[in-house]
Amino acid sequence: MTRLNTRSTQNRETETREETDYTYEEPNATSIPENVKQRFEGQGLTLGWLRIDMKGSDDYMNVGKKMNQGWEFVTPTEVPEMSATSFVRKDGRYAGVISRGDVALGKIPTKKLEAKKEFYKKKSVEQMEAVNSQLMKASNSRMPISNNSKSTVVKGRTPQFQE
Repeated sequence: MTRLNTRSTQNRETETREETDYTYEEPNATSIPENVKQRFEGQGLTLGWLRIDMKGSDDYMNVGKKMNQGWEFVTPTEVPEMSATSFVRKDGRYAGVISRGDVALGKIPTKKLEAKKEFYKKKSVEQMEAVNSQLMKASNSRMPISNNSKSTVVKGRTPQFQE
């Protein structure tokens, strides 16, 4: 008579466990939930974070510039989903805005934002053409100048937030 369930048949090596793959992403303090982004995109608006404080004092110059460009602050009633991850300022110049550290959530019509990007892209191309033109004007047949420059995009440093 043999036993069917011996200890050697029940050991860990013979049993297989389903392995779960985990991925980790570094937390991003300026992330906006996808469903919120999509809802605003459906209305023709783009969301972004606007700097309202700098080194502990109101950055009214930056806010004024952004308001002139067409940005508006988002109210808590427009994004109730973000109340758990953000706070609403209760007092001061920016009372009633959704904030994370020194930035506040803003919205702008997407077409305005695209027009602004296109304007600055065109301006940048014109400036590069002007520089290249001046460079080639200074070229001499005895000592020619060749332009082998390549442009690259470099991102700035990561923003720091209060905790």
